[in-house]
Amino acid sequence: MYLMVGVATVIAIILPIISLFSNPKSLIRIGIGVVALLLVFFLVYSISDSTVTTKWAMQDQTPSDIKLIGAGLWMLYIFLFGSILVMLYSEVSKLIK
Repeated sequence: MYLMVGVATVIAIILPIISLFSNPKSLIRIGIGVVALLLVFFLVYSISDSTVTTKWAMQDQTPSDIKLIGAGLWMLYIFLFGSILVMLYSEVSKLIK
């Protein structure tokens, strides 16, 4: 069973990569998406707080760990509310048409 899961995982990773190189325009779109994600991450990482509270100190968390956690939470909030706004826009634009 583990062999089948491993083979399926490898195939699921390799086949999309092969199809990417057969269509170079999709590589540009993926590159733009990756760059946008990295820009958002570095933006939220720079504004994240790294204050170590007593609760974090008891769990042996360093300021860099706390900053990464804060950045992850900010990204979650941004993409969650962004996706909700896109869904609302989509539904409203369908109603208008």
